[in-house]
Amino acid sequence: MKIDPTNLGRIDNDEFVLSTGHTAPLLYAALAEIGSIPKEKLMTLREFTSELEGHPVPRVEGIRVGTGSLGQGLSIGLGIAYAKKLRNIRRRV
Repeated sequence: MKIDPTNLGRIDNDEFVLSTGHTAPLLYAALAEIGSIPKEKLMTLREFTSELEGHPVPRVEGIRVGTGSLGQGLSIGLGIAYAKKLRNIRRRV
């Protein structure tokens, strides 16, 4: 993926959308690998006070949309891709 790990909110970053929210630990591990979240924070997954919930939530930097329902990611991904196309931003979703 082509992203700026110091600014995950940039519109011209590539996007990764999960359609299965229960695979969030994979997404959190990828965010930790690029330095977006500290690797130590991964050990707080699903703890009551942790921001790393069982499904992706937008309050974690790098996650634009909360997902969970199977198939929900398809419509979200299409919407993000179409918005980028309308703005002539050539990135992958």
